[in-house]
Amino acid sequence: QKEEGRVVIITRYGAGKVEELLSGHIKAVKESGIPVVWQCDAVHGNGITASNKYKTRKMDDILKEIVEVMEVHKKNGSVLGGLHLELTGQPTVTECLGGACGITEEGLKRNYETYCDPRLNYSQAIEAAFALANAMPSAKRARK
Repeated sequence: QKEEGRVVIITRYGAGKVEELLSGHIKAVKESGIPVVWQCDAVHGNGITASNKYKTRKMDDILKEIVEVMEVHKKNGSVLGGLHLELTGQPTVTECLGGACGITEEGLKRNYETYCDPRLNYSQAIEAAFALANAMPSAKRARK
């Protein structure tokens, strides 16, 4: 049965790869006639190993992928229905690079707590939320 909301497709391409890959996937899904919910996982496609061997992610890459995905969905007449971020409410965690708090590779060791995947800290998560909100279409921005 082709019931809305039963199938979720989670994309995790990595910043800079979205345009090349997502448009074709959207087209194929549309042609199948199966209604899906599209979700962007902008963290898992952007994992790197820092020069000091810490598993990390760059905040700029996460934000770039989110904006790229939103733009490709708009261009293809589809809707991004969800976003996956790994985060913590702890303000002192230093697991992802960059953001307004400016975490560097050297700064990763200050409070790197994860045993698995690097998480955005409190300020990075808030920054991501505002970046997403600013990238979303609004009636006011559409009029400009």
